[in-house]
Amino acid sequence: MLQNYLKLAWRQLTKNKLHSSINIGGLIVGFTIGIAILMVVYQQFSFDKFQVNRNRIYETYQVFNHPAKTVIENGFPMAQGPAYKAGAPGIEHMTRMLDGDNHIRYKGRDLSIPVMLVDADYFSMFSFPIVEGRQTNPLQNLNSIVLREDAAREIFGNEDPIGKTIKASTRDKMQDLVVTAVIKDGLATSFNFPALARIENISGYSSSSKDWEGRGMSLYVELKKGVTAREAEKQLIPIDRQHVPGWYDNLEKEGAKPDKYGDLWATRLLPLEDVHFSTEVNGHKAIGIGQILILLTVAVLIILIASFNFINISLAAAFTRSREMGIRKCLGAVKWKLFLQLWGESLLVCTISFLASLLLVNVLLNSIPSIEKIRIALSGVIGQPGFLLLALGLLLGVSLLAGGYPALMMTRFRIVETLKGRLNIKHKSPLRSSLIVFQFVIACIMISGTYIAWQQYRYLQNADTGIDKDVIVSVPLHDPAKGRETIEKLRVLLASDPHVVSVTGSNINLGRGSDHRTIKLGFGFTYKGRNLSTTAADVDYDYLKTLGIHPTLGRDFDKTYSTDTANKVVISESLARQLGTGDPIGQYLGADSSWSGWQVIGVFPDFHLYSLAEKQEPLMLLLDPHATPSYCFIRTTGHNTLATMSAIKKRWQPSSPARILMEALLMIIYTTGIRKNAPCRYPSDSPRSSPSCCPVPASWPWSC
Repeated sequence: MLQNYLKLAWRQLTKNKLHSSINIGGLIVGFTIGIAILMVVYQQFSFDKFQVNRNRIYETYQVFNHPAKTVIENGFPMAQGPAYKAGAPGIEHMTRMLDGDNHIRYKGRDLSIPVMLVDADYFSMFSFPIVEGRQTNPLQNLNSIVLREDAAREIFGNEDPIGKTIKASTRDKMQDLVVTAVIKDGLATSFNFPALARIENISGYSSSSKDWEGRGMSLYVELKKGVTAREAEKQLIPIDRQHVPGWYDNLEKEGAKPDKYGDLWATRLLPLEDVHFSTEVNGHKAIGIGQILILLTVAVLIILIASFNFINISLAAAFTRSREMGIRKCLGAVKWKLFLQLWGESLLVCTISFLASLLLVNVLLNSIPSIEKIRIALSGVIGQPGFLLLALGLLLGVSLLAGGYPALMMTRFRIVETLKGRLNIKHKSPLRSSLIVFQFVIACIMISGTYIAWQQYRYLQNADTGIDKDVIVSVPLHDPAKGRETIEKLRVLLASDPHVVSVTGSNINLGRGSDHRTIKLGFGFTYKGRNLSTTAADVDYDYLKTLGIHPTLGRDFDKTYSTDTANKVVISESLARQLGTGDPIGQYLGADSSWSGWQVIGVFPDFHLYSLAEKQEPLMLLLDPHATPSYCFIRTTGHNTLATMSAIKKRWQPSSPARILMEALLMIIYTTGIRKNAPCRYPSDSPRSSPSCCPVPASWPWSC
């Protein structure tokens, strides 16, 4: 019987070629989009599901209950993690995560590969599959480094990486590290770091490890079995009160009110399963659950359009098969067998469309070079049992939705009327009319949504960010310790080039460049009894000139003024308005009994240093001769771009004794959100400090 049903289904498919082609074509489009989006959604919801101890791992964050608003911070000082592990009985393991640098050198080749600095407990907490090397605690030794598969291939090619020595940048220095393990890439995880080394390798770790005021790293803990998050949070309260009692005092003076747990300020724990979607704690590093639901809604709507199209065409063709149904009923066919036959025909159409869609999705993922990272991330999704069940459910659901109703209608035809060739529909079907209307409504919504999305994209491309982004070249400096020296050499070498206007540098990139990294530095200070806060950037000479910004008051940093390197700052107009003085030039910010403060020498118009998705914040520019700029910016005339880029590349090589790889890109930026790989935030009323994450002199009393 099954074989007979398949033959009949195939005959109907080949007999009505036009209807079959329309149905299959529509379903292929719907299935292709649905499967692609389902892969993305499944991958997003499967983040860190492979972690064996995921139910006991938590990200720590801190809540400051200010009178005006509640502030959430996820940056921690160096000493806090070890103190928690030693003082909280419920904590079994702990790891800090600190952004190192993006410079690795092997056999004279300089590569842009980010290095994350972690604790030895990292691989005791997280169960990343190790494909080569030491399986247990590969970061046991201080000189060890663990690479992801793609990073190992980029560095070593076909060589065996295990036991090889490479030079890697651990923030402010290059040092020899031995590759002890290679972990699998393409995993759905919030900790997708190309290289991992020990945090103790940073300069001055012995002194900075006692720091309780700087806020420059993420902190994760694993609780012991049977310990709840709330129990562990209670254990952290006395540790915080012991080491930073001044933070409680400041909040009490402000008039802060306790939260539901009775805390003015406390450390909280975020479950690992919530880390990926927690925009409140992790900002733009996380993905809002609403974005995933919007994607899922789009997929459902497109599949519904294809299904409704299938239903309407099948109903229109049903009347041509009325005699067939009548004869089958006369020969003794019962309704449920007719239904199975007709639904089987729909299932065959859906199956052909589904298989073609799987092939098309695979072709698309492997034929578009620009989505290589997406391809790697999604390549392992198709073979997972959970996704296969979802895909099978999608196939059966669409076949029942698209083919079930037409099959049910045809089984209800009256025998006598169908045999006489008369089939009268006495009542109009509100369902068929509704499907047509609903189909057009969905199409109008999708067209409108596409138009709005396109307008938003055009806005992001053409929005005024306050800088001449189209004529600025950003060059990541792979050796920030020699950053100012490199920038000055390049400034001299390009001085005679008519297409180069100016050269400068900074520790913060303009948007997210080729290294996909940026940081945010926040400063809090007191001015005339008021607590103020601002973002900050360490810059080199000609910074405003290179960005195409003209000071509205005062001046920019100038080499002719030797005192500009001594606590002078240039501030944005929004920060000047916060000061509340008519003319801020000459004013001192953050002065106290032990320090004269920063003197304002200029005011410039506000511009978007970060993504347009982020609120524009006040900005302070600093000129510290001891800072380590990570990026060089070159302003060009905008004419003959290719020749200018070639000239920069030629001049760049002799300016770098280590033959640093130049990765320069014309800055068409701000088209996407920016992930903050090294969040450095600091409450405006918190104790003043100079954490290791911020390239400012230790003598300065405030930092991120």
